[in-house]
Amino acid sequence: MVVIALTFSIIFAYLEIFIIALLITLNFFLCGKLGALFTFFLPTIIVTIVLSQLSKFLSDPYYGESIVSLVAALPILLSGTFIARKTVKGNLSFYWIRHRAIFLAAVGGTSFYKANLSNACFDTADLKHTDFREANLTRTSFYNAVGLDFARLQGTILENPHVRQLLITRNGYSNNLIGTNLCGANLRGADLREAILARADVTQADFNGAKLTGICIQDWNINSETIFTNIQCDYVYRKLDENGNPTDRFPSDRNFEPGEFESLYQEIGNVAELIFKEGFNWRAFAFSIEKLQVEDEGLDLQLKGIEKRGDLWVVKVTHNEDIPTAQVEQQLKANYENLQRQLANKEQQINYLLGIASNQAVSLKDQAESIKELSKKPFGNNFTITGSTITNLAGGQIEYAEAADQIRSLVAGGSNLQQMTSVAQTFLEQLQNQNIATSPDTQVELIQQIILSEAQKDKVFEQFLLQQDQQILDTMDDNAIASAIQAAIAQLKAGQK
Repeated sequence: MVVIALTFSIIFAYLEIFIIALLITLNFFLCGKLGALFTFFLPTIIVTIVLSQLSKFLSDPYYGESIVSLVAALPILLSGTFIARKTVKGNLSFYWIRHRAIFLAAVGGTSFYKANLSNACFDTADLKHTDFREANLTRTSFYNAVGLDFARLQGTILENPHVRQLLITRNGYSNNLIGTNLCGANLRGADLREAILARADVTQADFNGAKLTGICIQDWNINSETIFTNIQCDYVYRKLDENGNPTDRFPSDRNFEPGEFESLYQEIGNVAELIFKEGFNWRAFAFSIEKLQVEDEGLDLQLKGIEKRGDLWVVKVTHNEDIPTAQVEQQLKANYENLQRQLANKEQQINYLLGIASNQAVSLKDQAESIKELSKKPFGNNFTITGSTITNLAGGQIEYAEAADQIRSLVAGGSNLQQMTSVAQTFLEQLQNQNIATSPDTQVELIQQIILSEAQKDKVFEQFLLQQDQQILDTMDDNAIASAIQAAIAQLKAGQK
């Protein structure tokens, strides 16, 4: 009987612990600290009476009263109180107790369940026991509101305690908000200086009048409904280093002019955005834009920008506001994939023809050499290009396609600045080792000529250079490649005047 009594006592003790924790938490939410204190003493009486009666029923009364009641009651009460305290403070291990306590406390309270509260104002309101579950809180204001910690918030950005605090105080100075969901957040006038917003979702967020100087924006997610009017921002950081510290200050040597941040980062509504995961064929995309423009001039397509986010290529194209973005994206994607296949087929045909030509190379060697000499063309002052080979006066050679691919990759840039620096250094060493461009001056000339040649053939690449010139140069070390890019861009701009 003693074993049975102890077994039942242990099971009942665990149950009592969680009941006590729930009661104390509930009363804290309903009545504050005074209610929680009252609940602390009430279970003492209940536990003592119940366990005493249970022990009398299952065992000797003296044993039950002296051992079970007196020894078990105090640890049970203290354990329940400890768990309640952790629950009130938001410990995730006991979230289910907090969830149930808030549910019980909210019974009979104001319900906005699944309501559309966009642009509503709850500033300074007491929102204790309010039901906001799955409500539309786009740009809803909660400045200086109280009681949100005791409201039902499932299915909203307010579930995150850091977001709740930010929306209530609008003080996010130096906050770490990496990957935080701030979709539709009302951050009007908020102080977010030096906050880390890397990979944060700020689509539809309202930053009107906010202080954004020094924020880190690596891979953040914005859209045309993100508001940046009247913001205060001198500079931003575009990357995090391997230790999680902001780096790559932009602008690097000055502050933003008034309105410059907005012009750079305010998305406009009529933008088609295409994401490519497995490489990107510049020429196929340029052809697809030109083809659509010829077929339907009303689309009014214009390349807005091309950027590389890690392994992804993101291409943005503006279009006529009267045409749905989804339709433009679908047409561009379909044309791109079709033209990419056609170009691949043409390359196969060319390779096939080259294969036939190589079989006849021995018998036609003399003729080929003479044709080759006739096809030599100047390529700058110190180089010539013959077919697909660039040659200098000393006989050094490099394949045009190989060099062009390297330069395009460096121009497009990447998220890893250290890696891009290493790639650039390797390419310059290659030019030296192949004796094609051994001095900084000849390296600048060769790279500049290749960039101009590629821009002439590929209008998408040309627009990318002209539109992203400052961003491209800001990611470059001060070397021959940066000088060549700067010179090439200056020449392209001069040609537009």
